[in-house]
Amino acid sequence: MAKKNAAVSKAIEGDGPHPDGRRERSRSSRGKIIKAMMDLIVEGDTDPSAARVAKKAGVGLRSVFRHFDDKESIYREMNTILWDAYSPKLYYPYDSEDWREQLFEMIERRVKVWEKTAPFRISTSIQRFQSPTLMENYRQLLNSERKARDRILPDHVKNDSNRVRAILLATSFDTWRLFRQDEGLSNKKTVEVMQQLLRDILNQIED
Repeated sequence: MAKKNAAVSKAIEGDGPHPDGRRERSRSSRGKIIKAMMDLIVEGDTDPSAARVAKKAGVGLRSVFRHFDDKESIYREMNTILWDAYSPKLYYPYDSEDWREQLFEMIERRVKVWEKTAPFRISTSIQRFQSPTLMENYRQLLNSERKARDRILPDHVKNDSNRVRAILLATSFDTWRLFRQDEGLSNKKTVEVMQQLLRDILNQIED
């Protein structure tokens, strides 16, 4: 899971032990709280209470609120950690120069990340309705995904709004979740179905 990703672990741990004992205890407690929150979400608790986070982290409830003003601030830091850890995997140069092939590559890249981050994305998606900050973060994530898609599409496709929305559906997290989680397809089969859906859309587009 994402909690075992080296980049995630490094982001949680920061620069390592601080030579000042008090600061090191603070750094360590903060890291334990973030890790506990992420572990609970992976275990299926989409909205862990502060009390559960404290118990999982092995710290007092006061410690949770000493390091974070509220639970929303834990979500914000968690999402920042995940973005820093996984966004580089999405935006390195594509192997193909053909825009159609790049879309197929984009699906493969996204699916690899979603396999690791789905519990956190679902949790944030649910909690955003109670949090303007998380709603804004969620919209920024969707916007970054749209921009990544639009950088690939040629102008004559981008000008066809219906076609663009069809491509959005074929390459979206919600489509992945439908096939991977609701339908229970394997990771490989999910990629195949999403790419077939995309292929059917692209076959209707003239160069």
